[in-house]
Amino acid sequence: MQNTKYLLPCIYILLFFACKNVFASNTYLFAVNTPSAPPYLYIDPKSNTYIGLINDVAQEVTRIHKVKFKFIDSHRNRNEALIYSGKVDAFLLSRVWLQHPEKIIATIPLFSHRMFLYQMKPFNDSFTLADIREQSVCTRESYVYPSLTEMAESGIISRVDSRSQLSVMSMLVAGRCDYAIMNEFNAIKVFNSPSFEGHKIFRSPAPSDETHTEIILRPELTELKNQFDQTIAAMQKDGSLQKSLQHHVESKFPYNK
Repeated sequence: MQNTKYLLPCIYILLFFACKNVFASNTYLFAVNTPSAPPYLYIDPKSNTYIGLINDVAQEVTRIHKVKFKFIDSHRNRNEALIYSGKVDAFLLSRVWLQHPEKIIATIPLFSHRMFLYQMKPFNDSFTLADIREQSVCTRESYVYPSLTEMAESGIISRVDSRSQLSVMSMLVAGRCDYAIMNEFNAIKVFNSPSFEGHKIFRSPAPSDETHTEIILRPELTELKNQFDQTIAAMQKDGSLQKSLQHHVESKFPYNK
């Protein structure tokens, strides 16, 4: 009887930690590129929490499948190593930009990721990449631009690297390069900053690169991938994914005419 008196509390403690571990296993770490930007994931100044299209998708997965997500600040250059080592569970990117895409699994595409060229004067309607021969392009340091890689490596164009989207466009405005290249949504954020008030910057008539953006996952998370895929497909079908995208885009393009 005396042994039972001490055994029961031990059993309760073990059950507590076992349940705690079960619930903890249902919380997935989602790495966020900082500084974050609309429409994907960005900080709501009122609540100081992450909002955006990815959060809307994650909330729907949570509602249906009872899993949880924790968004953690990270960096694009670090995310790939973190997911290979199992320190994070997911992040947003296109698998074509990964060094080792065979080491991950990815959801079905969420939307198109489009890169455009920008300059300080209007583009001709017939503009093609052949028109930038022997010109300089302001780019983001360590970023891979499929359309420009071969041209830069062969010396047809020159890359002028910078550490942030803001400085990429600042160098264009300052005349340190002939063109800049940037994702259309990052461009919206940059152009709506006070630094570019009064400047008119023009966008190429067609994207220079277009890929699909996916949620990258650790290879063992096949069940989570299926949950994401089902949710994304349903949101695409009923139009709620497109509505979310439009809701989180800051403004219309002010620079292509």
